Formats: sequence, structure tokens, C-alpha cells
Amino acid sequence: MSATAETGVAMRIILPDAHRRMPWKNGAGTTTEIAIDPPGADVAGRFRWRLSIADVERSGPFSAFPGYDRTIMVIAGGGMELAVGQRPAQRLDRLFVPFVFSGDTPAECRLLEGPIRDFNLMAERSSARSHLEVLHLGDAPHLCDVLLGDLIVHCFDGGVDFAVPAGALAGALPADGTAIITNAGRAHQVLQLSAAGGRATVAIIEMTPVGATLPSPTLG
Repeated sequence: MSATAETGVAMRIILPDAHRRMPWKNGAGTTTEIAIDPPGADVAGRFRWRLSIADVERSGPFSAFPGYDRTIMVIAGGGMELAVGQRPAQRLDRLFVPFVFSGDTPAECRLLEGPIRDFNLMAERSSARSHLEVLHLGDAPHLCDVLLGDLIVHCFDGGVDFAVPAGALAGALPADGTAIITNAGRAHQVLQLSAAGGRATVAIIEMTPVGATLPSPTLG
């Protein structure tokens, strides 16, 4: 972790060798946990947010996570249908398209064409608001706001160089690497992302404390 006292911005980088592999809460599959807040928290207890990748080898129910908002997207395989409560089943057969649902409600998946991998974000509803966006980076750099809370960058493929110039923070992510940038100050900062090898696919995740007042976005 590195930080600057002037801006209140801190950064943590998580590489794939630090991931934790574990069974699902309901024992029906396996998950690779990328990061959890607070670090080291037990998924069976309370946590503020969690980022993971699940290997889904057969159709069946998802684990229940009451009090959490969930975002899921297929990142490999032929997709699935996801039935959440009494809502019509949602067909998730396009890669890197997020779908948001409540962890309070029973959810069951039906695989469409064999095993899949999916990317999962869980946020405790009472403490954080979450938003996930996928970017396909090319030659041009991308700028985004670093608002109050955590900004998480996860690289799916390629490599990413990033910098927060005002906070004098910079780094690089390989495929499956993750950066967690925490802004504890009141002024928002700017993050610049560039594809290290000409292209990269990344998830940008905003974790904003409940009740925080946010400025209007200024960058795109």
C-alpha cells in the first residue's frame, strides 16, 4: 500500500498469486476470491465488498447473500440463464455484460452450453453503493474520476498502465491483476488508464460509501 498525505489517496495491487480459492458458500461450486474488504474477512460472515471469479460446472442454485447487492457477468463459456426469485429468467450469453440482482432473493442458473466462468461483485447494501463498467482499451488513454471510497481496476486480458498524477501514484497490471485505489480525502482525483500492449479489457468498479455526496462526473 502506498499513499500521499496531501490527497488522502492510497493504492493496493493484488496479483494472481495472492488469490484465494475456496468452495461456494453452499458447496455447489468453487470460487477464486480476488479481494475482500476488510482484507481477510470470512465470506460466511459480514464484509463490505468482495470481488471473485466463479467456475460454474453445472446448473443449480447460487448461494444466498442477504443484505448484499450482486453484480455478475460471464467472462468465459457459452453463458447461462439466471432465474432470480419470481422474475423471468435472464439470459446471460454475452461476455462482459454486467447483470445486477439482490443477494436476498434465491437465484438459480441453467447453463446453456457447458461450464462457464463468471465475474462477481458483492456489496453490502447498508455500507456501500457499487457500479461496474467494462472498458475495452485501445490506443487512446482513458480518464475516470476517483471519488470518495474505493475505485477498483481489474485487468482481464492484455496489460494496463495507470496513474493518479495528483496523488503521485502509478503502477501496472498484468492479466488477472487488480488495483484498489482508495480516496479518503474530499477532493476527487483523476485516474489515467492505458493499454500496455495496445489493447486490454478491464473492469472499473466504483465502491462509494452510503450517504457520500458525490460531485458531478467531469470525465469520460
